[in-house]
Amino acid sequence: MIVLGLAGGLGHDASAALVIDGRLHALAEEERFIRRRHAPDSLPLESAAYCLDAAGITMAEVDAIATSWSSADSDYAQQDMQQSLLEHPYFAGNGGRRPRWEQVKHPLAHAAAAYYTSGFDEATIISVDGVGDGVATLVGHARGETITVRREYDISDSIGLFYLGVTNYLGFRFGQEGKVMGLASYAKPDEDWMPFVLDDDGYRSGLSPLGQDRPNFGPPVVQAWKARLAEHFGPAKPPRHTYLRAAARLDAFVEPDRWRQRVAASGQRVLERVLLHVIGSAVRETGCRNVVIGGGVGLNCTANGAIWQSGLVDRLAVFPASGDAGTSVGAALAVAAAAGERDVRPLAKAALGPEFEDAEIAAVLREYDVPFSQESDIAGAAAALVAEGQVVGWFQGRAEAGPRALGQRSILASPLARSMHGRVNAIKKREQWRPLAPSMSSTAAARYLVNPGPGPEKFMLAACAVPEAVREQIPAVVHVDGSCRPQILGDGSAELFRALLGSLGTQGHPELVLNTSFNLANEPIVHSPHDALRSFYSSGLDALAIGSMLVRKPKG
Repeated sequence: MIVLGLAGGLGHDASAALVIDGRLHALAEEERFIRRRHAPDSLPLESAAYCLDAAGITMAEVDAIATSWSSADSDYAQQDMQQSLLEHPYFAGNGGRRPRWEQVKHPLAHAAAAYYTSGFDEATIISVDGVGDGVATLVGHARGETITVRREYDISDSIGLFYLGVTNYLGFRFGQEGKVMGLASYAKPDEDWMPFVLDDDGYRSGLSPLGQDRPNFGPPVVQAWKARLAEHFGPAKPPRHTYLRAAARLDAFVEPDRWRQRVAASGQRVLERVLLHVIGSAVRETGCRNVVIGGGVGLNCTANGAIWQSGLVDRLAVFPASGDAGTSVGAALAVAAAAGERDVRPLAKAALGPEFEDAEIAAVLREYDVPFSQESDIAGAAAALVAEGQVVGWFQGRAEAGPRALGQRSILASPLARSMHGRVNAIKKREQWRPLAPSMSSTAAARYLVNPGPGPEKFMLAACAVPEAVREQIPAVVHVDGSCRPQILGDGSAELFRALLGSLGTQGHPELVLNTSFNLANEPIVHSPHDALRSFYSSGLDALAIGSMLVRKPKG
């Protein structure tokens, strides 16, 4: 069976995924194509076209379209999304045949994406989101192809909306929750502050019931949390807005002062305590210590690290695109599983997006008269530049899904000098207090990491400690609290990226590289050779390794 999964139609994170015979074949986020982060109010048009093209099929061959919402108040939006997509000239002309439409409940789509890609034959499932289909948190138990829902929490108890409330209270926007996570490490939390009630029945927020008339509308809950934060920590401090004449645009600056650091640390600590309580209760209820985490909160690397280190779980899996863009995957996999189709192998890599042949890349380079050299060993050439202290754009193979750079669309540098941290953040136009992450071989992991865990580290989704004795050896990727957010490349990882790490090792450099996403501030990760060239020439990158070609900027 061929299932096309769609996400979007309700404001953000449009995406498409293709599942064939229970196997995830392709996944792409619309933001990468249209170059607007989170693809606001967009159809998954380009991403759906890519998925079909990747499989060499047309819409006429698709058996089902699966969408990741099912409540009555979203029916119109979902139907309109599907109708608009099918009526587009690219997809029309199927001789009147249209795939059947299957709706999957939003939290179940998150849960399905996490479980059906985990490789586990049984798991405790935690889906932690803002809200979708009236559900903010889902606790479930999966065995084989079946997911059983054990407990659901509504919008008033949303952990995701609590964290968004913290994010907004500090002056950051939706989508910038990762900044709160990074800022939290600079201070000690208020351990006495716990605005949730934790008991044997689970947890509850303590907020007055909200959302009874609009169970999927988050802003009133976010506002309630901001008011609760103001009661405890004082009035919010708005960001400072400045008009940047050179850029011809407004810029919002959030001062990372001690007050904001303490609030961030306290919010992060609350998040972790609630998650640990939910997981502990769920594991006791299901009797299964294999845990999978879905939903946007699953992108909180610090919390994932705390879960692994807690001893509550034996195995842990987090889907690499666990935000709403990943629900296209979950919806499609859930429909396939209901038909008895499931790929029991764990997801080995997130490289599921478009790729470009060398001939296509060379044509773009020649179109713009970009000088380049053809390299017989592009991994070795890039590794030599990294070892010399240069910063390299890395554009190879299929694009990765999710917000983390995993060796397909990356900016790479040596982490051996602390100054490189500042330089790379400046190139990306990021705040200097934000951490940068490493990618490393399993050999390097044994030296530079403390108990990184068996699962999420391959997708850069769990923080862990760096031994104090070696922190000064790789200072550019060690955060202020002595942690890092590693990607460990195993056998299923990108072969060319592993070759780069190996080449670094032959040059006397650790098999470890600073790896951050190939994009500039407030932009999606680069998607095409055109995007890569634009970001390369509008930034301070020294070189671009794109396919087998190396582009270098003239010195002087």
